[in-house]
Amino acid sequence: MVSTAKRTLEMQLLLGPDETVPVAGRFGYRSDRPYEVEIAFLSRGRPLATWLFARDLLLGGLYDEVGEGDVRVWPLRRPGEAGRVHLELSTDHSVCEMSVRATELTAWLEQTVAIVPPGHEGAHLDMDAHLARLLAGKC
Repeated sequence: MVSTAKRTLEMQLLLGPDETVPVAGRFGYRSDRPYEVEIAFLSRGRPLATWLFARDLLLGGLYDEVGEGDVRVWPLRRPGEAGRVHLELSTDHSVCEMSVRATELTAWLEQTVAIVPPGHEGAHLDMDAHLARLLAGKC
């Protein structure tokens, strides 16, 4: 049986040093894909873009700067403001920067950890099924 953790969190798309726009991010985690998280960025309830990356990046980004290349994550703390987690997503053509409340992201990540604790992902990974998908060209 596949266990899931899903939650839509309000994020802030950073347009400039003092300019942000609210964006909904639908965070998803599945026990049969234990290493990855999915974030679908929504507008009017419809996904505009979806990113898949390692859950470890979000877990590590709660406390320290992590990631290289396409995805970077780090805590963002400003005096007098609630803590946030900053995400930087890069493509060959652009960079998108956004942040999410640390308390909300932490609560969702705790759900994923209850499903599959870090370090135990291999016990939940069906390598035969993933290999069959890869060979069938469905990845």
